[in-house]
Amino acid sequence: MKKRLSILVLVLFLLSAPEALAAWNFQAEHVTVDIEVSSSVDIHRDTGSKLDYVTANVSFIPKQDALQSIVRISTEPDAESVGDEYLFRWEEPVPSSVSFKISSRIKTTNKLYDVRKISFPYSGFSDEVLEYTRSTKTIDSDDPKVIARASALAAGNTDYYSVVFTLADWTKENIKYDLSTLNIKSTNKASWVLARKDGVCDELSTLFIAMLRAVGIPARFVAGIAYTEAPQFPENWGAHGWAEVYFPGTGWVPFDVTYGQYGYIDPTHIKLKQAVDSADPDTRYEWLGRDVDISANPLVIDADLVKYEGNIGDIFELELDVLQERVGIGSYNLVEATVKNTRDSYASTFLYLSRINELEVDGNNYRAVMLEPLETKRVYWIVKVLDNLDTHYTYKFPLTLADTMNNTAGSDFMVLPGATVFTHDEFEAMVDAAEKEGDKVYSKKVSVECFPREELYYVYDVPQVICTAKNTGNFPFKDLDFCFTDDCETDDLGISQAKSFIHEVLSPKPGVNKIPFSVEGNDVSRSVFYDLEVLDAPKVVIEEVEYPSQIEFKKPYAFSFLLRKGSTSLPQEVSLKFEGIGLEKELEIGEMTGDKKFMFNLDSGDLSMDTNTFTVSINYKDLNGKLYTLEEEFEISLINVTFGQRTVIFLHDLDRWLRNLFK
Repeated sequence: MKKRLSILVLVLFLLSAPEALAAWNFQAEHVTVDIEVSSSVDIHRDTGSKLDYVTANVSFIPKQDALQSIVRISTEPDAESVGDEYLFRWEEPVPSSVSFKISSRIKTTNKLYDVRKISFPYSGFSDEVLEYTRSTKTIDSDDPKVIARASALAAGNTDYYSVVFTLADWTKENIKYDLSTLNIKSTNKASWVLARKDGVCDELSTLFIAMLRAVGIPARFVAGIAYTEAPQFPENWGAHGWAEVYFPGTGWVPFDVTYGQYGYIDPTHIKLKQAVDSADPDTRYEWLGRDVDISANPLVIDADLVKYEGNIGDIFELELDVLQERVGIGSYNLVEATVKNTRDSYASTFLYLSRINELEVDGNNYRAVMLEPLETKRVYWIVKVLDNLDTHYTYKFPLTLADTMNNTAGSDFMVLPGATVFTHDEFEAMVDAAEKEGDKVYSKKVSVECFPREELYYVYDVPQVICTAKNTGNFPFKDLDFCFTDDCETDDLGISQAKSFIHEVLSPKPGVNKIPFSVEGNDVSRSVFYDLEVLDAPKVVIEEVEYPSQIEFKKPYAFSFLLRKGSTSLPQEVSLKFEGIGLEKELEIGEMTGDKKFMFNLDSGDLSMDTNTFTVSINYKDLNGKLYTLEEEFEISLINVTFGQRTVIFLHDLDRWLRNLFK
């Protein structure tokens, strides 16, 4: 039966605030918006009342800074500009209701901040900046639970940007928020938000700022408006709150934990207020009179997009790959996203994997990623093909990866009936190994050094390898497993402490023995393979022996052989003795680095009528001084000997016997 191809059409579906934002929002170089801030005051007088004047000090007005410029601004009625506020004043006779309006056109710039390496903790702040490290009424950074949570998240981290990123992402992931309840006037304390684990945008920002201040990082509250296309909002523009964090050498850098924009905000964010405390009032009313009561109505904010222009280009390079191009129905697969920071500055982004009805994603379909200057990281998802797909079809699953600024990359894989079904455990092991090397190893600092106990070992030894693990960071480790393969010990490793572990290598092989040593724990994973060099036993071999086994009397002949080095290790103090028929020669060879050829020129006139035995003896040592001995014998006999030759040989043997007798 011929199978038909079914291609599933998929829609990118993101699960947090960025999902609702249009592409122009992220990549426009400039955005121009008309904003109107207005309110009114109702005045209630008793009989015989007196009222000299009413004033309204409004601080919720557009700011001029690196991200936005004021194209034009006007007030109705005319107001006096006093610092960062507009002062409206109504003199007697004051009507029963007064109102004000601030109209402006603002042009924002999509700015990328240049943030470099800063050590944490940092102590060189100016007095002006230090104000933003202190606890306030709502941002109660001195609360013990706020301090404890912030300290636990920052423990062991020596990178300033990384600490800010960690606190921002923890807040986003652990504090439930509801964009439909955006309210810049909320005054709930940070400790309250931490205890309840929920809040609206300004409350998330309040907790984030409090935790930063708790660990000595200056941060301030920002309120204004931002754009959304979320369906629960009748209007695209709405009130919003976020944070600005101070980075030495850079200045104030925006972090919007609600939108998941860390170290960057899209150009629809328009700042109308910045404050030490999020509960600071937007408008203050004063009046002079008697028997008068005043009730202020909430601020009304209207915004209209005028235009957007330009394109800032891509900050990140994205790639998406799938480990298995073909899997069976019900199989797991591994998706790998690669993201590269193209700028020589710290940067953060969220990566979003498209949702597909027929594909389950293990965990969230998004990941927050912090990147050092020009750094490349890999992020993994384990996905599962549903079991209930029709076995008569072949499916193609297209996948899309998007970042916070709406850049995308794609890949796909096929699902075929009868193809291999992979398990979750198979891919989980791969992800664990990759993440240990990519994250844990570098987040907490443990150095490992291994060396042999003795300078050298031979195969007949039981070598001992010593591995020393040292805590080079500022994070104390508990219950670490120190392992040579399955030979493990559990111990703690305090700050600046080092501990050594000894491993005996049984039955080592000659050459390089790879000795694995690992340090594993909840906060660290460090693995090394130490190359232990083991020498083979030195060996000398006698080969290519050449001599006549039979020879006539008084004929010259040669006895030769090759002394071959039969081991990788070098035989030491090599000596050779060649003896036979009263002849003895000794040679000192020393260290044998290669093969050597020997030849002895002899005369058969020295031979006896009996069997003539020659012996080659070799003595040598290894570097430990161990003695090795090799001995081989060879026989030569005379042939065709005449009677007269026998008499000469007899007399020669008798002389040799007498000389040996009186030695």
